[in-house]
Amino acid sequence: MKLKHILPPLAAVLIALLCGCDSAPPEAAPESGSLPVTEETIAAEETTAPEETALPETETEAHIHTFTETVTPPTCESEGYTRLSCACGYMYDTDHTPPTGHTLTETVTPPTCESEGYTRYVCACGYTYDTDHVPPTGHTLTETVTPPTCEAEGYTRLTCDCGYTYDTNHIPPIGHDFTVTVTPPTCTEYGYTHFQCVACAHGYDTDRTAPLNHINATAQRIYPTVDHDGYTLHTCPDCGYSYEDSFIKYADIITGAYVDNTAILMQGIDTSKWNHEYGASPEDIKPLDWEALKAAGMDFVILKAGSTLGIDPAFELDYRDAKAAGLQVGAYFYTYSTTVEDTLADAEMLLTWLEGKQFELPIYFDAEDASLMALDGETLTTLCRTFIGRLQEAGYYAALYTNTEWLYNLLDTEWVKANLDVWYARYTASLPEGQEHFAPSDRDFTWKDGTAYKPGETDKRFGLWQYTDNGGVEGFRYPFDFNFAFKDYKAIMMRWGLNGYEMQEPLPDGSSTLIV
Repeated sequence: MKLKHILPPLAAVLIALLCGCDSAPPEAAPESGSLPVTEETIAAEETTAPEETALPETETEAHIHTFTETVTPPTCESEGYTRLSCACGYMYDTDHTPPTGHTLTETVTPPTCESEGYTRYVCACGYTYDTDHVPPTGHTLTETVTPPTCEAEGYTRLTCDCGYTYDTNHIPPIGHDFTVTVTPPTCTEYGYTHFQCVACAHGYDTDRTAPLNHINATAQRIYPTVDHDGYTLHTCPDCGYSYEDSFIKYADIITGAYVDNTAILMQGIDTSKWNHEYGASPEDIKPLDWEALKAAGMDFVILKAGSTLGIDPAFELDYRDAKAAGLQVGAYFYTYSTTVEDTLADAEMLLTWLEGKQFELPIYFDAEDASLMALDGETLTTLCRTFIGRLQEAGYYAALYTNTEWLYNLLDTEWVKANLDVWYARYTASLPEGQEHFAPSDRDFTWKDGTAYKPGETDKRFGLWQYTDNGGVEGFRYPFDFNFAFKDYKAIMMRWGLNGYEMQEPLPDGSSTLIV
């Protein structure tokens, strides 16, 4: 037979009996989702129940419900209950528990500058709502004024603690205020004009000028002397930088006392006040006839410039007239000094007399006075070296006048021969005819000191040989010292730029050396 889905409690009992269940359910609760059981619903069921269908004649085994209990706890908004379910599909709910209601947590959010404040209630089930709304507070602004700079505009910045900010009151940049500093070029660094803004760190350079490269450097010639070689010293007055070049070795100019040449190149005389005639007073010196001397075969003259006692009265007169007659000129100084200091003073005095003059032959140091003979050889040699070295420093070709006694017995002979040019005085007893062509190596004669001439004795020549102190020239009252020259001294002066001559040829190249 068929049963209606929803049965009233009485019908349920009958069905249970018919099905063989031992008993009805403990409480005739409606199935889940059924209408509540009331008298009205029972009456309705009885009224509307379909006709009963005859049960099959065969007996049906009674069904007994086996219930499974499921407890659903109440939530905030839903009731709780216990559900009993049978495997046959039958179920019902019981033990209904009302909803628990919401358990709310309160969170207060204060208002900000731009957002309203409120209180939020939140339940663990997810239910939430806001209340107690408070309007935004609005911005509290702090004002910061940034003045304009040379390149950036000025403005006023308004800033709120919330981070909101905006700028106003914009002022354009003021532009640079430059000072101008001109740095001139140096010898090694560029010059330039520097523009520097006084209000900021901005600056720039312009108008670069190339380095001067020591353009104002001066050249000082350091002449070779018996103590050191020569060179040209270049010094920049602007920066102090200096270097040396154009080196000249002393040995390039003076190779010692002897010369390789044995031929007589020139004949000449040496003079002093004693070769002159005088007028009514000692100051009235009569000039020599230099044209006559030249006509007599004299090519040069060595003038006495003076001595430790002072300038020779005839020096300036003879220099002028001999030059005018075309003779080549040299000079000598007679010393009485016995110390290095006094000898240097002699040299300085002589330099003042030589200034502005030009000499084709050497300037000689005459150290032969008897007052010096008490000195030892080392001291005498030092005096010669001191005087000659000082004149060489001043650009003069300086040499030594000496004789046999001094050269071989008083001075350091080997040092003198190795380092100095020598004007050698040794006289013959007599001169043969044609003395202007005198060649000692071809003559048989004796020296004035009585020593016999030895063949080959004059094969080695000194630069200048004073061979007599009694040379007579027609028309002249007083005799002269006669000399032979075995060197072309004028060529030496012009080649190396000495004795007032400008150098005629370039100096030998030399590597530059920086002086620290």
